[in-house]
Amino acid sequence: MKKLMAFAAILLVAFSVMAQPVQEKAQEKVQEKAQQTAQTPTTQVFVDSLGREVELPVDIQKVAPSGTMAQVIVYQIAPEKLCGLASSISGMTKEIYLDSMADLPVFGTLYGKKANLNKETVIMAAPDVFIDVGDIKKGSTEAMAADLDKVQEELGIPVIFFEANLDNYHEVFVKLGALLGYAEHGEQLGKYAEEALQYATTNPAEGKTVYLAVSTDGLSTYTAGSSHSQAVEKAGGKNVITSDLAQSNGTVSLETLYTINPEYILCVEPSAYDTIMNSAEWQSIDAVKNGNVYKVPNIPHGFVTGPPCTNRILGLFWLTNVFYPERSVDIVSKTIEFYSLFYHYELTQEQAKAILYMD
Repeated sequence: MKKLMAFAAILLVAFSVMAQPVQEKAQEKVQEKAQQTAQTPTTQVFVDSLGREVELPVDIQKVAPSGTMAQVIVYQIAPEKLCGLASSISGMTKEIYLDSMADLPVFGTLYGKKANLNKETVIMAAPDVFIDVGDIKKGSTEAMAADLDKVQEELGIPVIFFEANLDNYHEVFVKLGALLGYAEHGEQLGKYAEEALQYATTNPAEGKTVYLAVSTDGLSTYTAGSSHSQAVEKAGGKNVITSDLAQSNGTVSLETLYTINPEYILCVEPSAYDTIMNSAEWQSIDAVKNGNVYKVPNIPHGFVTGPPCTNRILGLFWLTNVFYPERSVDIVSKTIEFYSLFYHYELTQEQAKAILYMD
């Protein structure tokens, strides 16, 4: 019996010695994993288009848009990360957007003539980041940077800005896609935007003369060189209204239009179409005489402007069809493709034709 107990004791010691390295290895792995977790950063420093260095979470789950342009581009990349909208949606726009968007709070907009941002509503939504997209505001990079620093302090939320237009949509989609954890989709959207721009800029350079009608009476407009006119100019059109021809409130007279006599009139405001086509005062203008007056598609957002957002990517194809029909694409199929990729919505042929005013 004593011999058996002694043998058992020897075995126990042997097993303890053998198990020790295994236990040590397991403990090392636990410690190594803990160190890796401790070393994994939870924040990152992001440099926005104003050169501002802003500390952001690595894992961004909730985004608040500062306006419609930010709302649209974030929606196109990662709709589920929007924690609110800049403006409410209705009609066919509501049908195109995901159902979950209708339940989100409306924040209002930070910039623009109708700026009405409700900062308390933004704070209550607790976003990880507040994003502004579009042109530089406040007159300069420095002034806008200072303004966003102030907004950031008031909200207690990181605020960043992406300067975005038709020339750099590729870069914006790629950078924002990576930031939101959708690098592959961002690359896909960026490539589409880049190809659309390349297609449009091969249009003839002589420039079709164009007037943009943005009010029901047709006499309010946007001037050449503005973001509202960029899609027209990229697609081979020439906005005939320079800043010296328009009043400070953006209106022009019929006498001015008689003088410059545009070849095309694009009705950004759809109701302008009936005014122009049915009023005797407009009939002597070449665009009207030749049947070159068009309603600009605007669902869910404008193809030319209103606002000047990423729908202008599709607008480049539509404008090419209008200005240079010999280079036209199947715009119905192109519209269905665009809405599937950018809006996560499968249009029918009939819906696409309705959006394009082809019904």
